[in-house]
Amino acid sequence: MKKTWIVMGAVLFLAGTPALYAKHDAHQKEMKPTEKKPQDRVFKCEVVDVACYIAKGATGEEHQGCAAKCILDGGELALLCEGKLYIPVDGNYHSQRKRFVPKAGEKVAVTGRAVSKDGLNYLILADAKK
Repeated sequence: MKKTWIVMGAVLFLAGTPALYAKHDAHQKEMKPTEKKPQDRVFKCEVVDVACYIAKGATGEEHQGCAAKCILDGGELALLCEGKLYIPVDGNYHSQRKRFVPKAGEKVAVTGRAVSKDGLNYLILADAKK
């Protein structure tokens, strides 16, 4: 008899469990904050040669010729925006370096969104082909 009561109690408990979880899940969905996708914005940047910038802090018009030569010779480039270096990429994180090689040492305005992780900064360009 005792065994029967235990089995019946277990059956009743298990029968009610899905309903409890369903209510819990519905409540969690209501409480979950809405996620917003970061908005694109315009960044005003300088196309810099990374090595010259890191080693010497070289930027500006007086360094434009050197930056152009270094970048054309294969030096890595980045966009210097608001005191940070950004790697220009498309939505799939593919390099957009080729777009900026001819603009080495120049100031450019680009539209996109900044993404940073563990000290690495990307600028996902809005108009880049995926």
